[in-house]
Amino acid sequence: MAGSQPERPANRKEFVVRIPSVSVVLPTRDRPTFLLQAVDSVLAQQAPAAELLLVDDGHEGAAEAVANRLGGRPGPAIRVLPGPRRGPGAARNVGIQAACGELIAFLDDDDLWLPEKLAWQVAWFVSRPTLGALGTEFARAENPNAFTRHPPRRPGRLRRVSRGALLRGNRLATSSVVVRRRCFEECGGFDESLPLAQDWEMWLRIAARWEVSVVAAPLAIYRLHGAQRSRSQAEMRTWEAEVLRRELSRGNLGGAWLRGAARRRLAWAHYRLGLLLAREGEAERAIEELRRAMALFPYQPLIWSNLARCALARRAPARLPAGGQAGARQL
Repeated sequence: MAGSQPERPANRKEFVVRIPSVSVVLPTRDRPTFLLQAVDSVLAQQAPAAELLLVDDGHEGAAEAVANRLGGRPGPAIRVLPGPRRGPGAARNVGIQAACGELIAFLDDDDLWLPEKLAWQVAWFVSRPTLGALGTEFARAENPNAFTRHPPRRPGRLRRVSRGALLRGNRLATSSVVVRRRCFEECGGFDESLPLAQDWEMWLRIAARWEVSVVAAPLAIYRLHGAQRSRSQAEMRTWEAEVLRRELSRGNLGGAWLRGAARRRLAWAHYRLGLLLAREGEAERAIEELRRAMALFPYQPLIWSNLARCALARRAPARLPAGGQAGARQL
């Protein structure tokens, strides 16, 4: 018949790409203004999430107020969950357990996303079934509203983060990360016994089984402000060392090179902690940490020299020795 469409061949194969659903886990603690802006950035995503889980770890009902204010807007369903008030790791675990998405994205209440973020990350998860955790680069800004944004012309390339690179330091900002749900089913959730560095410890566990990568484009904004939790550098180094000890104790680092990288990074943590304690006048604790560093990496002269200075003077060094900072990075 004239004008009729030809029938499709009976044996023609059609390929349908199924897009995985995304749950966004957003812990919050009594910061309604920041929270509202963070939620706005989720609702503005080019690829909308299936749900937004606000884990309220505060006392003022900020999450409920924001959810009620934005409940009529199109976008993901917003659910408010009571927080456990045991720190950010425990709050994220509450969100993970309640999430229904195949992918779980994390955002802190004082950070923001650019509109392309989820779309680009979901596309990478679709094309790479071995991908377990995917972060992005991020920009720092005191005033995100004044942040000068230059929309990227094309999706950012993927930069693989090896286990060795991850052992040397945390390469993923939590507010930029999306994780395949199966990773948490296989590896467990965030370790609530760690007050600091629990995100780094989580990525290390995932990297033992899955690919970990970063999108080479700044798709998240890390807000700089005075209300941020601040911990002493000494406390941070202490918990970094604990994370590395746990990683070594699991015995799943495989070859000698990875075990050596973990030992050197642990030596670096003890060395830096020793210097910080020495500066604060805690000579005995400084000597103990430097001895631990020396036991892990006995061929580093910077450890020997600072240990000798502390042992002889029994007081904090006036300043880092020349080249000390660079030498520490080489441990």
